[in-house]
Amino acid sequence: MNMLVSGLVGTGEHKRICVYFSDKDKYAEGSIPDCKITSSKGFSKEELAEIEEYLKDNRDHIIEEAKKVNPMKAFLGKK
Repeated sequence: MNMLVSGLVGTGEHKRICVYFSDKDKYAEGSIPDCKITSSKGFSKEELAEIEEYLKDNRDHIIEEAKKVNPMKAFLGKK
């Protein structure tokens, strides 16, 4: 399974990190800080519950990774 993490998006109380999971033809999108899946296709309810649990258990690490994201470099396709 692959996971992509956005940088911090939004302002004020609406700041969040978007997290995208994909596995072949299945995907799920979630966000932090609420650690909830916001949309998905192909994953079972059990798998989605496991992904939400993963978000909760790894929230601090995901936040640290999101802080490293440079939106301009990501937009331009640079590492």
